[in-house]
Amino acid sequence: MAAEPSITAASTTGSNDDNVIFGQGQTEAERNGWKHKVIFDSMPQLVTAPIDLSKGGLKILDQATATGIWIRDVRSMANGAKNTWVGTDIADYFPSDPPSDTSYHHHSMTEVWPEDWIETFGLVHSRFALPGVGTNKLEDTVNSLISLVKPGGWIQLVEMDWDNWNLGPEGQIFRNAIKDLFSLVSVGQGVDLREKETPMLKEAGLQNIDYKIVTTPFCARASEKIRETSEKSLFATAIGVTATTKMLPHICVPREKLDVMPQKLLEEAKKIGWEYKIFSLWAQKPEK
Repeated sequence: MAAEPSITAASTTGSNDDNVIFGQGQTEAERNGWKHKVIFDSMPQLVTAPIDLSKGGLKILDQATATGIWIRDVRSMANGAKNTWVGTDIADYFPSDPPSDTSYHHHSMTEVWPEDWIETFGLVHSRFALPGVGTNKLEDTVNSLISLVKPGGWIQLVEMDWDNWNLGPEGQIFRNAIKDLFSLVSVGQGVDLREKETPMLKEAGLQNIDYKIVTTPFCARASEKIRETSEKSLFATAIGVTATTKMLPHICVPREKLDVMPQKLLEEAKKIGWEYKIFSLWAQKPEK
């Protein structure tokens, strides 16, 4: 029997059904931007699915787009090809004046998608969003995203991979805390997502399923050009974990360690650096 979900401080409904873990606002928008830049530095091929966006004529969805930074970077790498770019999110961090080929829409991944979007996208991309399913069923959300992919198109899901992080003692505390937090607010659904998602893609009839593990360095291990950004990203995320867990039942990390974690984590990472892992999982919908 599944455990009862725990209320998160960030959830606007108080019942974890609104995809919110760390809250909303300018600070969260900045955190998402810093995180993207760190990921981009270690994963310059933002689209790992074998699709050529430079050919044009494609419709691409970035769900949980935040400020649209992923769209802007991928669009710039498409060599001027005429594609249609769509971003969705539950928080309206969207650019005020996007180019004519780009549109942004307020939409939750757990809501019903517009009927005229079904099977129209050559690529559906989702990154660091699925732990936010909360009390909603993960499989329903994944299948709903799959329904947007046109025959012959691709879906790409990017999330945390929790194994083989290169960490110091404070980094290990952070890893344990954030993993336990994701599990707690999602009734166990929000961790080990590659192992959960792969059979869902197979069950949905998708083919050419593959994945890539990416090592993401922070602070002392990051490249010089991204080092300061990685420090800000890490510290902001640790602050988010500390704040959110104050409104939760006890997780595996004691409160006294959580309260001092952000500063101690940053000091450690600046000194010795550390690395975490993410995965990019992709699959193709068969042609009809």
